[in-house]
Amino acid sequence: MGHMLNNTIQDVLIRKARLKGKNACWVPGTDHASIATEAKVVAKLKEQGIHKSEISREEFLTHAWDWTHEYGGVILEQLKKLGCSCDWDRTAFTMDKERYESVIKVFVDLYDKGLIYRGYRMVNWDPEAKTTLSDEEVIYEEKQGLLYYLEYSIEDSTEKVTIATTRPETILGDTAICINPNDNRYAHLKGKKAIVPLCNRVIPIIEDEYVDIEFGTGCLKVTPAHDVNDKALGEKHQLETVDIFNEDATLNSYGLHYEGKDRFVVRKEIAKELEEKGFLVKTEQHLNKVGTSERTKAVIEPRLSDQWFLKMEELVKPAIRAVLGSDDIKFFPKRFDNTYRHWMENIRDWNISETALVGSTNSGLLFW
Repeated sequence: MGHMLNNTIQDVLIRKARLKGKNACWVPGTDHASIATEAKVVAKLKEQGIHKSEISREEFLTHAWDWTHEYGGVILEQLKKLGCSCDWDRTAFTMDKERYESVIKVFVDLYDKGLIYRGYRMVNWDPEAKTTLSDEEVIYEEKQGLLYYLEYSIEDSTEKVTIATTRPETILGDTAICINPNDNRYAHLKGKKAIVPLCNRVIPIIEDEYVDIEFGTGCLKVTPAHDVNDKALGEKHQLETVDIFNEDATLNSYGLHYEGKDRFVVRKEIAKELEEKGFLVKTEQHLNKVGTSERTKAVIEPRLSDQWFLKMEELVKPAIRAVLGSDDIKFFPKRFDNTYRHWMENIRDWNISETALVGSTNSGLLFW
């Protein structure tokens, strides 16, 4: 239905342009949808008893091209059935030699202009596809889980503090406990240190108004490598960053005796160990919004990673002027001007590590 609506509108526009005497050309094109295609190819290989990790990059690309040749033209065939007046002889694909060369050319050009840079940032990580995802590719689903209440000992004291977490496995990456400076319950802990259960890491107790006094126990575990808000706290208070996951979301060497095990297996096992050793106070049912990959359906992990980014600050200015500074582009209804302004003025640098810079879209390009 989406293809019918979108492409019918484009067909109306291109036909109208021709009727007005313009030399109009509609170039049909498809992108390579790399994450979705990879997920399909990996699934097909599994059916044949082949694991992606067991074959070379060249062999995998051969399978990917086979899949593309078989299924890649489905959308174009839909457009033909709709009667779309495309110039079919000019059909383009983002992995064509010409398009690939254009991607490299534009990438180098933007890099030379200082608009592309490499940064160590928190990204949406798909541990199954082993790639980053844009915010739009993360689907949030409400899932019933547990809230685990854990006790941390205060260094050189018999006192303990309790924190609540939905992810007990991430305590192995804790580098601080944060309290609100206005919370009188914990004022006496200022400047003291706590001990993380199981790994016995000594971590500082910091103060920040970010902590909601009313939520949970008022004590927040800070794991800068695995939560975007914790990352901001970590930078603000110069905390250590401890990443406990491998790229496939199994635990690494920081995972102690859980090294190599899947995160969800560890969640059950570490909860049991925490209970046996007296660190688990209680659990409660908790409805939580969990980010999942639109492509593979895997649960997303916030992950620190070296990525390529495109600076957006200067690039968005002409786009803002085209709508808000002139009548070049008009929105109907007019109130969407404000939505557009908010979006463009708060836009973040674009993570381009998993996307092509140049290429036609699924529905093609219009020129006249």
